[in-house]
Amino acid sequence: MNNKAIFVWQGKVSREARLAEDPAFAAGEVCKAAISGDPAAQLSWGLMLLDGHGTPRDLDAAFKWIQLSARAGGRDAANMLGRCHELGWGTTVNLTSAARCYRAAAEMEHAWAQFNLACLILREDGVPGEPAEAMGMLVRSAHAGNAKAMNMLGRCREEGWVGEPNLASARRWYLRAARGGCFRGAFHTARHLLAAGDIDRATFWLRKSVSVAPADFCEELGAMFANHSDERLCAISALAFEQAPRAAKQAPSNSQVDATGDAAPRAARPRHRRRRGVLGAARRLAASAGIVRQ
Repeated sequence: MNNKAIFVWQGKVSREARLAEDPAFAAGEVCKAAISGDPAAQLSWGLMLLDGHGTPRDLDAAFKWIQLSARAGGRDAANMLGRCHELGWGTTVNLTSAARCYRAAAEMEHAWAQFNLACLILREDGVPGEPAEAMGMLVRSAHAGNAKAMNMLGRCREEGWVGEPNLASARRWYLRAARGGCFRGAFHTARHLLAAGDIDRATFWLRKSVSVAPADFCEELGAMFANHSDERLCAISALAFEQAPRAAKQAPSNSQVDATGDAAPRAARPRHRRRRGVLGAARRLAASAGIVRQ
């Protein structure tokens, strides 16, 4: 390698290292590429503005750049634009616009968009749509590997949102979600094991759930098993309370949360059973089996 080649190689390595270590430098480079018209850079710049990564946080500007990127037809940008419309990031909340964006991305087989659209259809205050369509979206998303969609399918099967309740099917979907890293899927798997009296296997999945769950979920889970008569569940309570502060520090940024909330619609439509809170429902189910105190 001649001296000129070494200089070019060293310069490339130095730039890549700076991009990784200097958020402000990285933001500047992405911004320049976005201004030049690169749709991928426009989306990345919008996400940086959304999170305040390497640049002051500016939701209005973030929305405009994400919208500009979406006009190029990219599915990632369409899904994120839907998030902006749904959650009011840089614009007013508009669920109809959100659904339109999600549907565009879903038709391009974007797994998170399929999940997000299904959640909007299932929400009590969501958008018009048939539960069967939402179920189909969830299946497509799950087959693409989305563990949160697997968990939601478990809820659909357990609560009978489409057809009659099917607990065996629900448990299978929850287990798939748990194995895919979904903290809710792990929790639901555990609560069914608790109801069956299998505390050892339940605690395995409760530990898995706590290890990746957000702070508020850890705190509620800890309260559920606090002072329990079974020392194995008391240990889960202590672990959950210990994990909560760490989970709060590791909370994902806006742009890293690609799905709606914690993989559950705010409420099922009136034609279905209303959602009363995942942990509350689990507490009642387990208590009825004499496992968990209410």
